Amino acid sequence: MLDRISLSPIPVGCDAARPLELSLLFSNPTRSNGHTVPSTIIRNITAVSSQLAYSETILENITTISTNDVPTTKGTIQGLLYVPDILSDDSCFELSNQYVPANATRQADLPPTDYILIALVPWINSGCTKSFMTAASMDPLHAMLVYRPDDDDGQPPEAGSDLWDIDSGVGWKRTNHFPVYAVSSGSGERMMQQLSLYSGDLSEVPFADEINKTYSPNSADYVRVWTQLTVTPEPSLLAIWALVLIILGVLVTVIGGTSLLMHYVQNRRRASLRRRVMNGEVNLEALGIKRLTVPLTHIQTYPLFTYNYNPPKFSSPNPRKSLQSPGRSSFDSASPSSSYNRGKNGDRLDYQPTCLICLENFESKVTIIRELSCGHIFHPECIDEFLSEMSSLCPLCKASMYPRGHCPKITNSMVRRELSTRKLRSHRALGISFRNGWRRLLTRNGPGARPLHGGVSISTELGTSIQLQKQPSPPGNTRQRMQELITPIDETNSDDGRPQWKRAARTVFPGFS
Repeated sequence: MLDRISLSPIPVGCDAARPLELSLLFSNPTRSNGHTVPSTIIRNITAVSSQLAYSETILENITTISTNDVPTTKGTIQGLLYVPDILSDDSCFELSNQYVPANATRQADLPPTDYILIALVPWINSGCTKSFMTAASMDPLHAMLVYRPDDDDGQPPEAGSDLWDIDSGVGWKRTNHFPVYAVSSGSGERMMQQLSLYSGDLSEVPFADEINKTYSPNSADYVRVWTQLTVTPEPSLLAIWALVLIILGVLVTVIGGTSLLMHYVQNRRRASLRRRVMNGEVNLEALGIKRLTVPLTHIQTYPLFTYNYNPPKFSSPNPRKSLQSPGRSSFDSASPSSSYNRGKNGDRLDYQPTCLICLENFESKVTIIRELSCGHIFHPECIDEFLSEMSSLCPLCKASMYPRGHCPKITNSMVRRELSTRKLRSHRALGISFRNGWRRLLTRNGPGARPLHGGVSISTELGTSIQLQKQPSPPGNTRQRMQELITPIDETNSDDGRPQWKRAARTVFPGFS
């Protein structure tokens, strides 16, 4: 007969046990050729026919009292259910007879083979329970089920209750070699009653006629209650902390790994941007990323000349309007008497009669000018202060005067801005190329496409000693003019003004936007 009991969860820190009790048909050992044949399980009657077996499932009111030395096989404790024998001279012998039927299954009623056993004991008092435990200590016991008779049919007392004390202490829980589980009073009494029904031979057990007719067993075979306890350890406080630490460790590993990977990627991007800036491939200031200034020693490498203006040999009603051409080139000073400007590629330049910074006209053969690499000319004192203190770009054409091989400190915000600019340019490349094609076509066919002879030449009458002298600062209104000529910088590239959490996130995750 199978008595199946499913035990409900128990308090945190204890093991949850789900006992499953089955009605099994065991063979009786016989002698064959002088050797003992061990008893074997013939049928699981409950599994084959639930009509021929007792079965009960307990889903609640379970308390785990002790879990010491739980012998489990894949989380299962199983064995034959029985009541341990206490000595007749024990004071609890007569007392226990009130709760344990005389025909309840004892060890003598079980097959004479070393099956694992599970005890069922009424917890009458601590002394009687100690007697039952002492009697069971010599048996192959793997678990004990207890119940408090005549108690309320509800949840048994908690494991820490004084009602479970033996000899006024809890030392027995540590010294016991088997776990102890408490069921409710009603469940324990029903189990004890069923245990008394399955202690006799095949002519006495419930449904004996049907079992004999169905299975044709030997009259000496046994039908007994087989109990299985599925033990599920509840997470202890230590286990919970271990789980928390594992989760935290995984999170730290993931976050740290992600952060290190992003730092590595950003470091590569900073190195790439630094290399391109040093090679002159990227102009940070022209992109509005960072304000740059040019070292004075580099500015003084741009040549100084004496401004020399030669009027054109033909009359023009509006020479300034007719002298419109590209501005990025340098003056050819090979011949002071030349009547036009020639750039690096032989292109003729605009007529430049005025310093764009201070807006003062140049005096022919008097004013000293500095020519930038783009071909535009300014007063030395104006352009020196502008490039060394204001901007690295030519005030007129915005060409970069920043020296090659130099690079400011590259930050992640610069990398993000330059990367976004490149992506934006790649998306607009086709449209821009199309528009530029039409613009070049219109320029070739326009009235200003034909170069006109200008009237400016420059001469190298000053020596290198002038180039190395620091030029005097221009007046205050000129500095205001310099501020107006500076290329605007996008302040959103900086982390200044951002919330603290965003700055912290960008520190940990450089790619965070």
